[in-house]
Amino acid sequence: MKLLMTRHGETQYNKEKKYYGRTDIELDGLGLRQARELADKLKATTIDYAIRSDLKRTQQTMDAIMQYHPQTKQIIEKHIDEMPFGIWEGLNADQVEARDPTTWAAWLQAPFDVTPAGAEPYRVFEKRVTTALDHYRETLPSNSTLLVVAHQGVLRTLYRYWTGGDFWSVDFKAGCYSVFETGDGGVSLVSLND
Repeated sequence: MKLLMTRHGETQYNKEKKYYGRTDIELDGLGLRQARELADKLKATTIDYAIRSDLKRTQQTMDAIMQYHPQTKQIIEKHIDEMPFGIWEGLNADQVEARDPTTWAAWLQAPFDVTPAGAEPYRVFEKRVTTALDHYRETLPSNSTLLVVAHQGVLRTLYRYWTGGDFWSVDFKAGCYSVFETGDGGVSLVSLND
């Protein structure tokens, strides 16, 4: 199976460097342009299935792509929603540090093990995301092409799970797509940010 992995276009919160997990914010003007650019890049590519989270920013990104792929089977998958950040949502790093200094300091030391109040623990998030994608990899035809429109945290988690790579070192850019392929040896990265 070929996996085309892409991040939604930019939002105002991206621009302001705010944590926003489950906050259902729409794409901004640049984000809409990035979605159109991505759609143009993928218009000649065969896409058998397309999966997105149930948040507006992935919907708007996928809608732009699907105008060229009316026959593609679309799936909305809540299990690939971004990780909720609880009381940190809508805040940037400086604001988080000012309002929640103890948790912030602990999170910087162990980001996979420290959970802000009201947030989803990373290990729970990781399990729901990887289980969801494993399900589609196992049940969809092995010769199909699957587009996944998701979020930076989701894509980094899958990258780490599939390749063993470092979560923080990879950056999935809006307006681009990355290609992974499945085989007997698991999932491998073919190209990043095309």
